[in-house]
Amino acid sequence: MPEIDINIIIGGPQGGGIDTSAGMIGRALAYAGLNVISVREFHSNIKGRHSYVHLRAKEGTVRSLTYPVDLLVALDPDTIFEHLQDVGKETRIIYDSGFEGSELSQARMIMRDTQKAIRVNLESGGYPSTVKGMLESMKARGGVPVAVSFDGIISEVIKDGVASRYYNTLGAAITLSVLGIPQEHIISAIKFVFGNKEKVIEPNVEVVNSAYKFAGSLNIDPSGFKKSKPEKALMLTGNDGAALGKLMGGLRFQTYYPITPASDESSAIEEHENIQWIRGESDNLSKGGVTVVQAEDELSAITMASGAALTGVRSATATSGPGFSLMAEAISFAGMDEIPVVITLYQRGGPSTGLPTRNGQSDLLFALNTGHGEFPRIVISSGDVEECVYDAMNALNYANRYQLPVIHLIDKNLANTTQLVNNVDPRKVKIVNSPVTTDKNGFKRYDLNTENGISKMGFFGRDIFWMTGDEHDELGHVTEDPEMRDRQMEKRFRKLETADAEIPIQEKVLLLGEADASFTLVTWGSQKGVCLDVLDRFKKKGVKIKLLYLKMFHPFPSEFVYEVLKKSEKVIDLESNMLAQAAQVIRTRTGFKIENQILKYNGRHVTEDELYEAIERIIAGKDTKVVLTNGA
Repeated sequence: MPEIDINIIIGGPQGGGIDTSAGMIGRALAYAGLNVISVREFHSNIKGRHSYVHLRAKEGTVRSLTYPVDLLVALDPDTIFEHLQDVGKETRIIYDSGFEGSELSQARMIMRDTQKAIRVNLESGGYPSTVKGMLESMKARGGVPVAVSFDGIISEVIKDGVASRYYNTLGAAITLSVLGIPQEHIISAIKFVFGNKEKVIEPNVEVVNSAYKFAGSLNIDPSGFKKSKPEKALMLTGNDGAALGKLMGGLRFQTYYPITPASDESSAIEEHENIQWIRGESDNLSKGGVTVVQAEDELSAITMASGAALTGVRSATATSGPGFSLMAEAISFAGMDEIPVVITLYQRGGPSTGLPTRNGQSDLLFALNTGHGEFPRIVISSGDVEECVYDAMNALNYANRYQLPVIHLIDKNLANTTQLVNNVDPRKVKIVNSPVTTDKNGFKRYDLNTENGISKMGFFGRDIFWMTGDEHDELGHVTEDPEMRDRQMEKRFRKLETADAEIPIQEKVLLLGEADASFTLVTWGSQKGVCLDVLDRFKKKGVKIKLLYLKMFHPFPSEFVYEVLKKSEKVIDLESNMLAQAAQVIRTRTGFKIENQILKYNGRHVTEDELYEAIERIIAGKDTKVVLTNGA
C-alpha cells in the first residue's frame, strides 16, 4: 500500500468558520497518527471575501504543500469559482448542491479582476459563468464533483437554529469521512476546539453523526487509511511558536500595537502568561507572569519595551512592516544606548499597506539597515514552526548577552502555518545574560575598559547612570569629543565581533541535503520545508542538490557561505520577494553573484510542484529566472 499523502483545500467566506473547520480536520488527522501541515490564506477584509486553508497530511515527514489537491471542500460558491487551477485528475470537489445555479455575476465578494479572469477562462472553454459551468470545467480536468445537500443533512438533526452555522463542521465531517478517518477523531477534535461548552459540542456532534451516515451512502472508496498511534506533539502556528519560545526564554514584558499577522503572537502570550508550567518557577514569580501591553502606537510599543528592558526584565515587541517603519528612530536609540530588546518582525506584502494578510519576504534589507546612523544589531530568521520556538529563545539571549536590539524575522506564511512540533524542551537553550554591576559608586554603564565591548548592565530603580540619544562618555553624559566618539563607536561594534565569534555556526546557516552535490539551492524563511521536500524528489531521480539555508543575516557567516557557493556548478536562489534580497546580501558580504533566481511575490506560499518544475527548467538551462504564480 502506498504511503498516505493527502492534500486538502477547504474554503468559504471570511468570518465563516473556515479556521475552525480546518482545525477540526487537522487535529483529527493528527489524532489518527498522520503528520499535518496547513497554511491559512485570507483576505484583509473582516467578513465575506474568500478565505481558505490548504492542508497536507502524510504518514511520513510533511514540510510543504502541493497541487493539485485531492479534496476541494467548498462551503460557498466562491470557493468553486476561485480554485479551478487547484483541481486535477481525481480531485473530489465536495460542495452544496444548492450552489449549482449560482451565477458568477452574483459573487460580489470576488475581486473584480479575479472575476474577469474567471469569466474569460469559462467562456474560452464554452462553459456558462455559473457554478455548474465551473464544475463542468473541473470535470474536464479530471475532477470528481460530489454534491451534498448541506441544509438537508443538517436539518435532520438541527431543528432549531440556522443551518449555515454548522456548514464548517459539516464540511470537516464529510472530508474526514470520505478519507476514512474514524469518527471518534473528529469528535475529539470538536471537544478540544469548543472546550467545556456542552451546548455547542452536542449539536456539532449530531451534525458529524449525520454527515458520516450520509458519506457512507456515497460508496466512495476511502483513501487507504490505516489506523496508527499518534505521537505526543504540540499543534502550533508560527505565531504560537514564537510566543512559546519567548515564554520559555524568560520573557517578562511584551508590547504590541494590533497589526496583521503579528497580533496573534501577543494574544498567545496573554493566553499562557502564567509561566510556572514552562520553567518551574517559584509560586511568587509565577503569579507575576508576563505583562502584555497593547500600546497606542508602534513608537510607544518599542519605547515601552526598551524602558522595561532597562529595569532588568527580558523584554520584546512584535509588529509587521508598517509598524516596524515607525519604530526606526527608537531602534536607533536602543542601538546607541545598548538596550537589550527583541523586535519580532512579521513580514507581509508591501509596500505601504500592500497585501496586509499575504506573504512576503521584502523587509530583509530594511531590517538590516533600519534606523539612522551605524549601530550593531543582530538579525535572524526562522524557517519552520519549531525554529520559531528556539529562535525566539535565542533572540532574547542575544539581546541580553550582547546588549543590543535583535530583529527576529518571521514571514506571514510561517506565521499562519500550522505544524506538529515534537519534544519542545526549554532546556535546549540555556538562558544567558550580560554581567551586572555591583559597583554602587561611579558606575560606568558604557565602560570602555572591556575587550569584548560588553559593559556591565545597570538597572533603573537600583543603579545610577545616565542615558541620552546623543553620543556619550562612559557614565552616559553627552559628549562630542572626537576621541570619545571613536572609542564608543568601536566599543559598540566590538560586541558584534564578539557575537560573531561566540554564536555557533549552526545558529547562523545550515547546509542540508547532499553535501557533494554540484547544484546548490539557497533560501531563507518559510521556503525551508518546501526546498527539503523538492530535494528529496530530485534525489529519487538521481539528481543531487544541496540546500544552503540562511538563518542569521547580521552578523553574516560570509566565509562559510562563500566556501559553499564557490564549489557549486550552479547556484539557484529562492525567495518570496522581487529583488532577491538575500542574494543581494550574499553578494555584498562575499562578492559572489547568484545568476539563477526563483522568485514569488504574489503573496501566496511556495508549493512543492511549482518549485520542482522551476528548478528543472533552470538545471536544464531553459531559464535563469522563474517567477512562481500558484495560489488563489
